[in-house]
Amino acid sequence: MVIDQPSQAFALLARPAARWVIIGLHLVLLLVLVLHFEVLVDKEALKYVGCAQEVLEGEYADLTGNYLKYGSYILFLVPFVAIGAPWLAFFAQLALGVLAALAMGKMVRRSSGSKRVGNLSMAVLLLCWPVQFWVLALYTESFFTSMVILFMERVTREGKAGPLVYLLGLITVFARPVGVLFVGPALLWSWTKDLSPVVRRYVRVGGSFAILFFAITIPHIERAQLSPIVEGQVIAGLPEGSPDMAQFTGTTIANAQLYFIRNHSVGETLFLAVRRVFSLYSFHRSWYSILHNVVSSVWYLLYPVALFGLWRGWKEGALRLVALVLLVNTILIGLTHDEWSGRFLVPLVPWVIYLAANAFPRKHVEVGPA
Repeated sequence: MVIDQPSQAFALLARPAARWVIIGLHLVLLLVLVLHFEVLVDKEALKYVGCAQEVLEGEYADLTGNYLKYGSYILFLVPFVAIGAPWLAFFAQLALGVLAALAMGKMVRRSSGSKRVGNLSMAVLLLCWPVQFWVLALYTESFFTSMVILFMERVTREGKAGPLVYLLGLITVFARPVGVLFVGPALLWSWTKDLSPVVRRYVRVGGSFAILFFAITIPHIERAQLSPIVEGQVIAGLPEGSPDMAQFTGTTIANAQLYFIRNHSVGETLFLAVRRVFSLYSFHRSWYSILHNVVSSVWYLLYPVALFGLWRGWKEGALRLVALVLLVNTILIGLTHDEWSGRFLVPLVPWVIYLAANAFPRKHVEVGPA
């Protein structure tokens, strides 16, 4: 009987009530987080709430200027700021997160052919507290992560991309600057379904790297965002050497990267990029409590399972798309810097979960032109 218990528990995931149980557990997790941390409406949230207030007052200079790259989230906050209760956006982010998890389950069911695995992936995402913690914050992470999932689920369906795909893509692009590194490769994937395999591969990979090149050559990036690159920081705001910005006059990520190479070496630059990538995919920080780091350790199990899932399901077009999206986002961090609280990892974790879910044995796999 003991041996059968895991399989029986796994079988329960196929029942209609499974999703409600998962959502219930998710609500318990969020309640615990709220009681411990409260809803975060200070620090960076003040910028977005302040811009939303300006929009309500008919002032659009910041929305179309400094905060254009976060415009979708600011407009999302406007109704809550209008009623004088921006903290209520927490409940909207909660609902959006649940919808995104349901969408993730659909994507997994399409690639794995298993409702159980689809619901399991939904459960892992909704109970992954390093991701769900950001539902509490009026920052862009939770909103952006949910929008990416909703967009990716829709764009990877069979058939041509419809108006809803482009609407979700537009919202995602203007939710965070890196939105283009999700939307661009996914649209290329959708538009090239009918091309020959060889041409399709070159267009998708080449086009995705062209988008990445565009991202690192956009001019007029603020010096505060370029200084971690010039100074060789792994995590922004934590310099490891002496400041080196005095002679730097560039305005692009590429300028900053080339400046660092000229003042150091290619080998040191590559080693720094590797350190940034390891930092990106780490759930740990030395300034977190021991308990925090110990509890976070369980999520490292996702990585080897995800690699196995990618290898096992490589013929699935959606898995190759997810791998490409993860790759270009990872390279960007290698060229720039990580963030002190691990926020840059948040929108990537669902796709690690997606790959890991495809490590399970398949009932069937429909390998189409994608």
